Amino acid sequence: MSETKEVSRSQYVVRNTAVTLLTQLVKNLLGFLSRTAFIWVLGKELLGINSLFTEILTMLSFAELGIGNAFVYSLYKPLAERDNVKLGSLMRLYAKAYRGIGLLIGVLGLCLLPFLKMLVGDVAVDDSLLYTIFLMYVFNTAVSYFFVYKTSLIVADQKNYIVLIAQEGFHAVQVAVQVAILLLTGNYVLFMAITVACTIGTNAFLAHKADKMYPFLLEKTVKPLSVEERNEIVANVKSLVVYKLGSTVLGGTDSIFISAIINVITVGFYSNYKLLVDLFTSLGSQVVSSITASVGNVNASEGKERKEAIFDGLLCASAWFFGLSAVGLLLLSNDFIRLWVGTDYVLDITSVAAIVGAFYVNNMHHACFVYRNTAGLFVYGKYIPVIASVLNIGLDVALGMWIGLPGIFLATIIARMLTYEIVDPLIIYRRVFGKSVLAYYGNYLKYTAIVAAAGVACWAVLSAIPVGSWLGFAVSCVAIGIVYCVAFCLLSFKTNGFGVLRGFARRIVIR
Repeated sequence: MSETKEVSRSQYVVRNTAVTLLTQLVKNLLGFLSRTAFIWVLGKELLGINSLFTEILTMLSFAELGIGNAFVYSLYKPLAERDNVKLGSLMRLYAKAYRGIGLLIGVLGLCLLPFLKMLVGDVAVDDSLLYTIFLMYVFNTAVSYFFVYKTSLIVADQKNYIVLIAQEGFHAVQVAVQVAILLLTGNYVLFMAITVACTIGTNAFLAHKADKMYPFLLEKTVKPLSVEERNEIVANVKSLVVYKLGSTVLGGTDSIFISAIINVITVGFYSNYKLLVDLFTSLGSQVVSSITASVGNVNASEGKERKEAIFDGLLCASAWFFGLSAVGLLLLSNDFIRLWVGTDYVLDITSVAAIVGAFYVNNMHHACFVYRNTAGLFVYGKYIPVIASVLNIGLDVALGMWIGLPGIFLATIIARMLTYEIVDPLIIYRRVFGKSVLAYYGNYLKYTAIVAAAGVACWAVLSAIPVGSWLGFAVSCVAIGIVYCVAFCLLSFKTNGFGVLRGFARRIVIR
């Protein structure tokens, strides 16, 4: 059905991780190239509209919440057992579900058309162009769901590297053609048409690849799932939908509120900073994904003390990487934007600090997120994201109207701290470690103080380095990296989490 059994699980992990990091690097470099051409040719307003439509379609994709995770989870056991009959049954149900989701997203997109002008605001863009582009966004999102179920089978079979290589190959072609179109014609519709064509091409290629790897997908006669099996999948979907719905609303409404409360041009300004933030978020998330299975093994086979030690190590690693990223973004993002696209696109330092603060709070939750998933704590606290999203929306309106752009990101920080950062650690410490959660809150504050102190040291060193060119910017990046890492190691050396990381590094070196 797939590659030979000699390829071990660890080899798949290494292969997937290496390809993920490489494609992530290429993807972000191409993203900066495409964004640069877009800004030069199409300008601020269309940049803002492009970013707004992307976020709206991300929100519309809430229809998929929970279904993908529940189905992929159901594929692991039959894949391990090479039970093609069961896999065929699951994939048939999966295909029906995702076709329905694609149609639903299309309908929801059409329902938004009467409100589109209100969401975009007063812009000097022809209405026909506005509606055409939005419909192309809707179609591009909806059509992908007609193929994605086969891609998920490849991913579940530990061969995500195949998907990543195909996606980045098509993405490279897409960016090359789009940049040429922008420079030669400046036509936004043609730009979007290439996006749609590459989306269809990518998914069609991967669907064909899946058919070759798993021939049972082409069989006409498929045994239906039993009532019990269907009910189990439905139960898993219900448990995940509530949690992920709230998470999606919480993390996917910033641009919408910026457009509604401030203006769509500011959405475009923010989107440049979001590109930087997403770069570091993606890198960290990919590393977390590569170790999740190992953490799951610890939770299944080790005692409470070992589980807590690994958790402390994850929290320390998060503080190191995301703290370094936050300090770099705070101190250098305005210089990068100025050198990249010009002073006109630079935000005030208060707004940048709020964006970076939201980034830090969101990503410091990775340790809790991994333990919720690997310890099977889906049922507990599932309404927390819903509460957080409702709180965030209210605060977005209040703080956004009061203090502008910084208020929208301050709202996210407050909503997360009052919900996720209180409840999830409480559940993990009680259910997994069997002890008080106060240790977590103490560690969280301790690491945050260490990050702040390391950041002050970086700021002091950076004040002596002129950042007026790309060379000065590169030197500043290196200086921040060295100073932060030295300061963080010195200040966190005696913490339990750092001890866990030190022991892990020692074992790697010995091997």
